[in-house]
Amino acid sequence: MGEYYAITDLGTLPGGTSSNAGGINDGGQVVGSSQVAGGNSHAFVWTPGAGMQDLGTLPGGTNSQASGINICGSVVGQSDLTGSGGKTHAVLWSAGAMQDLGTLPGDDGSEAGAINACGQVTGNSSLSAGGHLHAFVWTKAVGMTGLGVLTGFTDSGAHDINNLGQVVGYCAASGAQNRGFIWNGAAGMKPVGTLPGGLSSDAVAINDLGEIAGVSDHGNASNPRAVLWNRAGVARDLGVLDGGTWSSAAAINIFGIVVGNGNCTGSNSRAFVWRAKLGMQDLNNLIPANSGWVLLQALAINVAGQITGVGTINGVSHAFLLAPQCFA
Repeated sequence: MGEYYAITDLGTLPGGTSSNAGGINDGGQVVGSSQVAGGNSHAFVWTPGAGMQDLGTLPGGTNSQASGINICGSVVGQSDLTGSGGKTHAVLWSAGAMQDLGTLPGDDGSEAGAINACGQVTGNSSLSAGGHLHAFVWTKAVGMTGLGVLTGFTDSGAHDINNLGQVVGYCAASGAQNRGFIWNGAAGMKPVGTLPGGLSSDAVAINDLGEIAGVSDHGNASNPRAVLWNRAGVARDLGVLDGGTWSSAAAINIFGIVVGNGNCTGSNSRAFVWRAKLGMQDLNNLIPANSGWVLLQALAINVAGQITGVGTINGVSHAFLLAPQCFA
């Protein structure tokens, strides 16, 4: 084997002890959230050479989180604000300014999950008091537009958007199994299938080729599997780690490399990388031995194959960055 990835501890913001990653762009910038002095969490952007920068909160807010970053360095996420009662609003950090993206009409909370190179943002808007979840796309020209739901469902949640403006997520309804979707402005929302025998799916990430990574059951709802849907919509079971019973995909890059997490012998969660030629590999076996790290979740991957996620270093939860060194 050998050491396939160099690992960088992204650390924390001043006064904090823990951090979590949210996304990575093709320039190697990472976003997420970190504990700060006083125990609250703030969104951060980490840049090679400059380290971790606190992105702050909306006026009067105490907590924020960053979930996505595009190649231009624009960041999206969420923050609470004065008088919100703990509810959050979707936020865009761009060119040194922080913008509240608001909510869909009638809602009182929102969160942004991803942003593409064109500045299109996707996320979710909701009403805290008995309301439903609504997937949205936000643009500078139009603002926030709801994406609707699949027939027979009441709620929709968006996860990711590619540079073509295609959005993936899931629809849900009380008493029904969730179903993944893909949406674009021309065709609207279409369902994503399941593995054979499956009833539920969730489309979590999409690359610019239209390949989708996510999760589906296969007749056993308690043991879902990471899935790769090709451009024709055919689902491929990505399997599980050695001794594992479940897996879940979180991200996919333009080369079809998928990352996520799953359980394995003696562990509840381990970060994985999947490639068509090598299958699913535990990332803990691909970093230097005796590093002190346990990699729990891989959450994002860029075109260079750099991976970010969350693990524990000497027992403390920190965001990490993996840089590929060589491949078999």
